[in-house]
Amino acid sequence: MQAAKVDLYAAFLKSGLLGTGFRIPLMVLPYLGAIQAWLYQPILRFLKVTPLALRLPALLVGAGSVWMFFALLERVAGRRAAIAGALLLATDASFVLATTFDFSPIALLHFSMLGGILLLLRFDRTQSRKCLALASFLFGLALWHKAVFGWALAGLAAGAMAAFPGRTLKRLSPATVSIAALALLRGASPLLYYNLRTKGDTLRTGRVLVASTPLSQKALMLADTLSGSALFGFLTEESPGGETTPPSGLLDRASVRLSDAVGNLASGYGSLLACCLLPWLWFTPMRRAAVFAAAYLAVAWGAMVALPNTGQALHHVILLWPFPHFLIAIALTQLTGKLGRWGAWALCAAVLALAASNFLLLNQYYARLVTRGPAAVWTDAIYGLSDYLDGMRGRNIFAVDWGYSATLRLLSDGQAPVKDISFALQASQPDAAMIRGLVADERSVFVGHAEGSEQFAGVHRRLDEIAAGAGYSRRILAVIDDRNHRPRFEVVRYVK
Repeated sequence: MQAAKVDLYAAFLKSGLLGTGFRIPLMVLPYLGAIQAWLYQPILRFLKVTPLALRLPALLVGAGSVWMFFALLERVAGRRAAIAGALLLATDASFVLATTFDFSPIALLHFSMLGGILLLLRFDRTQSRKCLALASFLFGLALWHKAVFGWALAGLAAGAMAAFPGRTLKRLSPATVSIAALALLRGASPLLYYNLRTKGDTLRTGRVLVASTPLSQKALMLADTLSGSALFGFLTEESPGGETTPPSGLLDRASVRLSDAVGNLASGYGSLLACCLLPWLWFTPMRRAAVFAAAYLAVAWGAMVALPNTGQALHHVILLWPFPHFLIAIALTQLTGKLGRWGAWALCAAVLALAASNFLLLNQYYARLVTRGPAAVWTDAIYGLSDYLDGMRGRNIFAVDWGYSATLRLLSDGQAPVKDISFALQASQPDAAMIRGLVADERSVFVGHAEGSEQFAGVHRRLDEIAAGAGYSRRILAVIDDRNHRPRFEVVRYVK
């Protein structure tokens, strides 16, 4: 994995773009573009780095996605389906949480996909080539943002051909194909330029897809993401140990009491209902819309299944959204439409019941965060660690494990001299000479996760072994706890 080549907020491709001589950030990782750095740079230039400054843009983008999903459903299935689908998406725990944290990052992908679909529908209706070009440009930007958007493009193409084969082929002419291809390449040009300079780093998936995930695990993650329970234990701390913080404010107390009264639950019943109704939808006016959504889901998830080590995490599966909600909305409207004058009331009851289930699940996450706090990857101990390291001027700081080096640089406005050596330590044959040189430097300070919080298994032990081989032993300078008094970080140096 070539994470060291290009790092967010820190490293740029050194050569000039198209001979201009300017240093322009293009990529964070071989498959992840730096478009977020471009968008956040003017925001963080004027605002202090706070959770609100980081989360609010993603929430606004997510709200835009919900609005466009409403517009898409209204165009395809009518106002009732649009209201139902938008309400279910806006309360879906997986969508809300992943969008709030822009988890690995997905908010712009949903926004670009839905915006592109709406523009293509307008192109189909008006033959406006500007709409076709803009839709393709958005898809190209999404590919630059994250190369796995190729899964979504494959799903959209499959859905169009499965549901509207004649209409789709009719729109394919040399002129429209050329316009779409050129606009797509224009949007994805930073990704293309990067791959020209690196001879196709994005396509060398063996560097990032290092293992094969069994199908059973991918199917389980799909089910957990649909039910909304995938982030328990990853976002929230579920393991025993540490103190439970009592709720303080009125809202916190009400949330915890409601969570205790309801107990453990999961949503996702609407997705199960929609899957059961798929054969029946074939005989309704929504047959083509259902075929489109089903083909998208099958092809996009099929790509995750086919590739090793993809589809095993929520940030992959969530790219199937919002088409599960698309199917739920059209299934409910078609089913309740058979009930005559009681249909509207039945649809309202069903949607409110599903939305209430979603809300209770979101409240459960909130109550867990209030009382148990976040898990190691999302720990609030990062603020204490940042404050501690801020007082270590003149030191070279090395992150031993994964998950916090970029956050430390961000919290320090790029001033903290943090370098991530976790991938070097994880390598099958680490550069022991380089690591011994870091250990021997009196200015070196190493930051690692405390015991039980390690993300890359064995990196701390490997560092200790290399240091011991050079005659050095670790000395703990500080242990940083979270607000529940769990040790989360250790700051150490090595001495003879």
